[in-house]
Amino acid sequence: METYIHTLIAADSAFVPSPAQVAGFFDGIVSTANFRIVAPSHRVPPGPVVMKPNGQFRKITLPSGESESIPRLSGERPESLADIARFIESLAYFRVSLSGEWKLTDTPLVLFTPHKIQYEDTYRCSVSCECRPKPVSTSAWDSEAGPNIRDVPMFGSACKPGTTGIFPNPWSGDVIEVPEAGCARFWIEFEFGDFLFPDVNGTLEIFSPSIVAKAVECFKTRFVQGCRFY
Repeated sequence: METYIHTLIAADSAFVPSPAQVAGFFDGIVSTANFRIVAPSHRVPPGPVVMKPNGQFRKITLPSGESESIPRLSGERPESLADIARFIESLAYFRVSLSGEWKLTDTPLVLFTPHKIQYEDTYRCSVSCECRPKPVSTSAWDSEAGPNIRDVPMFGSACKPGTTGIFPNPWSGDVIEVPEAGCARFWIEFEFGDFLFPDVNGTLEIFSPSIVAKAVECFKTRFVQGCRFY
């Protein structure tokens, strides 16, 4: 299934949120942005999930051919949104995710089918807050666009702070450059599926201003927008 992920990336690549800010962000999108919590599948109950390193590692092969070790993650389930803060206290590496849905009138962005027909049903979405011990690449090269001639580091791999983000246009594969979006310790992802994509016209500034403002208000830092899909 094709998945579209729109990303709010902390423009300050060294920014790290407090546990209370992360918990507050999830509470805010539920209480004021009308994000309704639902179970991701019939086998998994609704509610937040915290993924954190379990002490094991796995190797991945980078586009350069080099290998990199990344932590394996194990999941835990806080009983409430407020309880998220306790589960990530003192962690430098975590992913907190929450599955839910928006009614059409409350969606954070407008999505279209592959035939450019606006999707007019409930939007299912997984929202995640991600943090790393040091800045990692938040660029996303589109492998279908051809060889990675720009040497864009793979999403989540080591990178140099202060780099420009390189992202694909989901319709054409053309490169979109976003200043200050190529490297970060913290970012927020909104993951959609079912081959749904936004109408991108040379810019990724497509999120609802109210959602961006909510993130800025909660985390007290500036965000820029990126995307990836697979």
